[in-house]
Amino acid sequence: MPATGAPTAPSIAHTSPTRRIGAVDGLRGLALLLVVAFHLFGQGRVSGGVDVFLLLSGYFATGTLVRRAEAGTLHLSTHYARTLARLLPAALVVLAAVTVALLTLAPRMHWSAGLREVGASATFWENWELVHASLAYGAAGPDTSPLQHFWSLSVQGQFFAVWPLAVLGLVGAARWRGATRWCGRHGTARPLRPAVLVALVTGLATAASFAAALWLVTVDQPVAYFSTFTRFWELGAGALLALALRTRALGPGPWRDTLGWAGLALVVGSGFLVDGARVFPGAWALVPVGGAALVLVATAPAAQEVLGAGRGVERLLDSAPLRLGARISYALYLWHWPILIFWLLTTDTRRVDPVAAAGILTVSTILAWLTTRYVAEPLLDRVTDHLAARRAMAASTTPLSWDVAPRGTSTPPSRRTLAALAGAAVLVLGGTQAAAAGHDAKVQHDIAALLTPSPDHPGAAALAPDAPLTDPRPAAPFRPATWVAYDDHPESAGCAQEGDRSEVLECTVVAPDDPTAVVYLAGASHEQQYEEAFVALARAHGWELREMLKHGCRLGTPADGSRARRSACATWNEGALDTLVAARPDVVVVVGTRTYEDGAPEEVLPGQVRAWRTLDDAGISVVTIRDNPRFEWFVPECMVDAVSPEACGRPRAEQLADVSPVTTAPGVPDSAVHLDLTDSICGPDRCDAVVGNVLVYRDDDHLTNTYVRTLVPVLGEQLRTRVPWLLDPDRPGTGQHRTNAPSESR
Repeated sequence: MPATGAPTAPSIAHTSPTRRIGAVDGLRGLALLLVVAFHLFGQGRVSGGVDVFLLLSGYFATGTLVRRAEAGTLHLSTHYARTLARLLPAALVVLAAVTVALLTLAPRMHWSAGLREVGASATFWENWELVHASLAYGAAGPDTSPLQHFWSLSVQGQFFAVWPLAVLGLVGAARWRGATRWCGRHGTARPLRPAVLVALVTGLATAASFAAALWLVTVDQPVAYFSTFTRFWELGAGALLALALRTRALGPGPWRDTLGWAGLALVVGSGFLVDGARVFPGAWALVPVGGAALVLVATAPAAQEVLGAGRGVERLLDSAPLRLGARISYALYLWHWPILIFWLLTTDTRRVDPVAAAGILTVSTILAWLTTRYVAEPLLDRVTDHLAARRAMAASTTPLSWDVAPRGTSTPPSRRTLAALAGAAVLVLGGTQAAAAGHDAKVQHDIAALLTPSPDHPGAAALAPDAPLTDPRPAAPFRPATWVAYDDHPESAGCAQEGDRSEVLECTVVAPDDPTAVVYLAGASHEQQYEEAFVALARAHGWELREMLKHGCRLGTPADGSRARRSACATWNEGALDTLVAARPDVVVVVGTRTYEDGAPEEVLPGQVRAWRTLDDAGISVVTIRDNPRFEWFVPECMVDAVSPEACGRPRAEQLADVSPVTTAPGVPDSAVHLDLTDSICGPDRCDAVVGNVLVYRDDDHLTNTYVRTLVPVLGEQLRTRVPWLLDPDRPGTGQHRTNAPSESR
């Protein structure tokens, strides 16, 4: 899913010309153009624009804060009111439009998640909402959230909330405690200037954040990509640069131009040189961050120098088109992504052609200009004018504090502005969370109703050999409904290991007092989807049913010396196999083949075969289930607008051979038992989206829980035929219940 950085809303009015650097505004505009271009045509690659924006945010915020804190004119309520006035109005306009589009254009199954993201975006928490939802960066598509681009705005919002307090506290501490530093050969003590203390603390925090980013990128890169803590180093780098350039800058000369052009080349080339979606914010993020830093160094005037006309890279970045881009950069960033996503959604396409891209860019630019001209700028001008007089008065009476109104006067305007803007964000948060909770309650109510058997919904029974040749469509609609299907999954989701964690989780799902057998479901989500069927069989036949699952990780062993051995999946597999061998269950159930969404031939993975042999050598019976067909589209979403269920199916022969390849794969233990449910999922020629009036799939490759329940008789019959001792422990067979399995594993 895509995620890029938001440009900080620029300071629009009342900015001193000696502090305003046109070239830096042009850098912001250039970074935005790169972000938009890569969103439209990058197919999942990132431009590095997010990193440029974060550096600029730290740069501008720190210079202003330290200057005002040292001068005694930093008043928090005034500062926060102005910050929210820059960020919230345009964002709330876009969020309102996205909410309307979400409820009118998006499938209902996306409403709850979308509404929660609206609230998280309004309160600058979207990056953590994405982490909570286990989402990662990906190319733009019809299934992508229209608000994922708010993640970087959330990182900046959290920074803007905490950083003034940190700067104010450090400046106050330097003055209050009379901090000193040792200088010179004789170790003389000199007062520690507040800016130096801010720089020291910022340097330590930046180094710690960079170290955390280097570590987390190798452990859980999707979390590192969105995390405020691993992104702080980019903000901190900008802050340190602002402090370093306060009194010293490069003079004119060839080195200045060389650094500027080199930095610009790194910024522009970052997206082409580095696949940031996979490696940021680790060491490779130094490419765009370092490039932007070089541009700032090359274009920063000395502290007392009034910026001249500039030359070289300064003249290019200070050009009118880039400055116009900088003026509308914040609003354009907010608008272009949801417009792109909803266009892909409504046209059911995954890429944009040049004509569509031109249209999306044109519409986004028009909306960005209108939002900036008639919403953002007027409100910011009004707030700025309203607060200017108050800030000037407070500067002489209440330095380094909140605005305090004289006794007997009304609440200061800064507090009223702050309360109004913050209240609007909280109102959006409360409303969207309540709406999402109501929608979730309705979904759960409908899922509970699916437990009631229905003669109008036979499911897999409709494909049985003795089923009627004709299946007249019943009057009742198929179930589960498309907007409920995604949540129609096994309930023990907490038993499966998530993300890049490698610890082995083991759950006992059914635990009779005197089990007839111990059965494990081991592997990934395609094993977990059969949980309810095995729960029914375990209760009927007295098994103890356990699960050992990791999403996206089949039970197997990597090839010797392969890079996969160092992955979390490989580490989990080593632990899982050791645990299974030590527990010595009667049966381990796995999915035995691998199907592919693009129709590639079904295959048996060699690493899985090696794991089966390890279990077989330990005297543990292996039962494999043939993998189910997969699709290149989300089946429930396809069914929303489909004329008939057949439109959302696919030919069976596209990915499935007549005979499962597990029966002929080399190295498979002779004792392994193979189950094949394909004839109860697909017809002779097609794998349809709806079978027996039951929706088969909850996404593109997982069966709905409702359909799995209709597979219980088929699964039980195949086990009775191929593993008779498991269903009838009194019958002789190759396996037996092992009473010496460790009790703590049960």
